[in-house]
Amino acid sequence: MSSVRCMANHFRKWPRSPRIWMVFLIMMTYCTPYFTTTIRQFCQDYDAACTGWLLPLALTVENRRLWIMLLPMLLFCDAPFLDEQQPFLIVRTGRLRWGAGQILYIFAASAVFYLVSFLIMALMLLPYLEFSLAWGKVIRTLSQGYITQMYAMDPLPEAVILQYTPLQATLLCGAGTWVASSFIGLLMFLCNLWARREVGILLAGCFEGLAFFVERMAWFEGRYLSPVSWVNIKDIGLGTKWSPSWTYVFVTGGILLVVLSAAILFSVRKKSIEVIRTV
Repeated sequence: MSSVRCMANHFRKWPRSPRIWMVFLIMMTYCTPYFTTTIRQFCQDYDAACTGWLLPLALTVENRRLWIMLLPMLLFCDAPFLDEQQPFLIVRTGRLRWGAGQILYIFAASAVFYLVSFLIMALMLLPYLEFSLAWGKVIRTLSQGYITQMYAMDPLPEAVILQYTPLQATLLCGAGTWVASSFIGLLMFLCNLWARREVGILLAGCFEGLAFFVERMAWFEGRYLSPVSWVNIKDIGLGTKWSPSWTYVFVTGGILLVVLSAAILFSVRKKSIEVIRTV
């Protein structure tokens, strides 16, 4: 329970953190309008309403995926979260329980990041938002290239719409995003324990860049090595040698998270803890 309290303590600081507000402000003002502005215009022109299952579709678009997946780096850039309060928590709870609490926070914050991002993108459709468990006519229509050409937007991925229900797409994309965001957070945490904060940011940025390089250079085998690429459900689980299966994503992702978590707990026991100025 002390680990859970350490985790909850970080969430209590969110309303007072400019960095947290910046994460979701960027999501609202930069990452989301690319999708929602055009869809809102289409809904206005045809007096239609659109369902809110947009985030899994947005993450199939290369430039949106790049910017959205940079946000977990900003979310966790102050890892290992050593503000003035943490030495007292370490004394009260013990190093291992404190470390477990930080790991739980990264896991929970990654899930919250996806859920809030999903809600932001859906609510940006107002007043043209409708609630349905189906994709809806607007999303299906905007998966046709000849329609989207008139609005100068990329068509929504028809393959995803045909292969998955909205709930399946949202859950699978959420799981992939959770794995990728947690991986980035744990990696930055571990690096920042042993080196300067800039090292963790640089290494996490390398994995972000790898996902961009894999698609831009058509090095599709690299998807197996790039956790950030696993958020793109259009290219996962296709049954080809270029497409990692969902089993591979979850098993490999789980192993990565376990290894990083174990390394963090080992490091927390051995490394001296010093207060670091929060970002």
